Amino acid sequence: MGTGSGRPAFSRNMNDTASVINIASFYDIFKMEDEHYLAAFTAAPVSDPDKIPDLQFGKIGLPEGMMDENINTGFVYIKFELFNPADNAESLCFYPGYYFKSVHILTEEEGGTTAMLKMLPDSIPPIPGGKTYRVIYLPPHTVVKIYAELQPVRIKANKLSPELIRIPFLHTHLTLMHEHNRSLEIVTYILVGILCMMMLFALANYILSRKEEYLYYCLYATLTGFLLFAKTYFYRSAGDFVYFFEEYLDFIIILTAAICYVTFVRYFLNTGNVYPMLDKILKLIEAAYVSFIVIYSAIYFFTPGVKWLVTFENGIKILILTGALLFVILGFREKSVLVNYLAFGNLAMLIFGMISLLIIIFANTPGSTWGAALLYYDLAVVSELACFLFGLTYKGRIELIERIKIEDARNMEENKKDFEKQLAVIQAQQEERNRISTDMHDELGGGMTAIRLMSELAKQRMRNIHIPEIERISSSANDLLSKMNAIIWSMSPGNDSLANLIAYIRSYAQDFFENTAVQCEVKTKENIPVIEMSGIKRRNIFLTVKEALNNIVKHAKATKVEILVELNGHLRISIKDNGIGFDHERVKPFSNGLHNMEKRMKSIDGAFRLVNNPEGTLVELEAGL
Repeated sequence: MGTGSGRPAFSRNMNDTASVINIASFYDIFKMEDEHYLAAFTAAPVSDPDKIPDLQFGKIGLPEGMMDENINTGFVYIKFELFNPADNAESLCFYPGYYFKSVHILTEEEGGTTAMLKMLPDSIPPIPGGKTYRVIYLPPHTVVKIYAELQPVRIKANKLSPELIRIPFLHTHLTLMHEHNRSLEIVTYILVGILCMMMLFALANYILSRKEEYLYYCLYATLTGFLLFAKTYFYRSAGDFVYFFEEYLDFIIILTAAICYVTFVRYFLNTGNVYPMLDKILKLIEAAYVSFIVIYSAIYFFTPGVKWLVTFENGIKILILTGALLFVILGFREKSVLVNYLAFGNLAMLIFGMISLLIIIFANTPGSTWGAALLYYDLAVVSELACFLFGLTYKGRIELIERIKIEDARNMEENKKDFEKQLAVIQAQQEERNRISTDMHDELGGGMTAIRLMSELAKQRMRNIHIPEIERISSSANDLLSKMNAIIWSMSPGNDSLANLIAYIRSYAQDFFENTAVQCEVKTKENIPVIEMSGIKRRNIFLTVKEALNNIVKHAKATKVEILVELNGHLRISIKDNGIGFDHERVKPFSNGLHNMEKRMKSIDGAFRLVNNPEGTLVELEAGL
């Protein structure tokens, strides 16, 4: 793959200014220096090929082969001579440099009295990216004058660097052109992969949440990723789309991505509601970017020049960096962590973007990877992406806290409504209980009292006549009055307390044993805590105590009863008598008293225990408070 001249070039000169190239003097790839060719520049293509030799050809000193904006505006013509000293015909490939939309080869055979140029068919070698290569046929022992008509792509980065390549080494030439850019390619492709992941991440968030900021960030990541991929993949490549991309589309993508990013910032920070001044500035920046697209498109499509395109493009990039600087200043003035994250991202983008722009403006050719403008654009995107992820994480945490607060407030409101409903139901139940107890007291109580009084009057009028039915009526009336009073007491909401239950049991026990030979003693604490107890629980405890007292009177033959009330996290009532005890064998088969007592206590999650011994019987009741 040797380059350069191994033997002296053929001695004949072209217009005494350029050497004739002896193709035997180089091996595989020959880079043509200034002494090997002459060049001329025109604003428009030469319509008559025979007039091409009349152009003002001369040696030009292009630094590193880079052409300025004026040269890129029109057409470039170069001429050189090739000498084939071999006995066989040779074929070479001519490569003018990058980027050129069209390459046409014209030849002038030696020996004619008049310069007659013949345009050769565009013989493009069948290799990928071979559009700018042209095959030149050289007969044996012949000097061939070559004219090449080149139309540059309208960008500043064009490089006129003619080369001659032997056909078998075209793939090697393509590889060498891209070899120095390999490290930057790897870095850029990694970043493109990250941007693809961010695009999918933002798109998924938009689909799930329907928040517009994720849609705009998805568009920004997509456009930026495509720009970086295309810049790397199409580097020094040939093709109509590549030329259009380098001339026009890449900058339009940059502006469109900038619009998407500014719009994302507006929605992400909710500037319309939280930062109205910043929102106005960002809207002005959006409008400015849209106008830049329109103006740049008008310059590209309606003017032939490159200088205006390059000047306007660089000016817009400076304005974009100025907008980033303005956002950084305003962002750091806000006492908001979320805004500061984006401000840090824009600060990094500002620094690396400025380095990239300076390289574009002042560097003719990229040297090492660290001298490539694209690398610093990559670093700018990575920095902005990292700050966005930090900001997104912070915002997600803040939104989670806000959602929890809202959910807690909603739950509290729902609990409040449920409580109010339950309270209303309880109040209605209490009112109904009051009404029923009042009606029972007024209606049934009055009726039963009347029956009792009438039975007593009947007994007094019939003193000498014993009628057992009247005695039963009087006894039943008393019993019904007692039961009705217990029911009314249990239903009355005003009695729903532990102290009331204990006081009622004490009063009932003393009244119950008043006309009997049984001595009753009730022991309890003097200071009973204020504890609410429902009517159902009070009634079941009282009826169980009542059943135990009835059993003592009927079966125990006791002379003393002791009722002990204890409070130790639970209510425990112990009823102990000194009677003859309890004989299970003498219990009637159909008696349900003990079963009912145990059932009542279980219904209120309480416990019932019966202890039988020769000194008497102990009944223990226990219920939760």
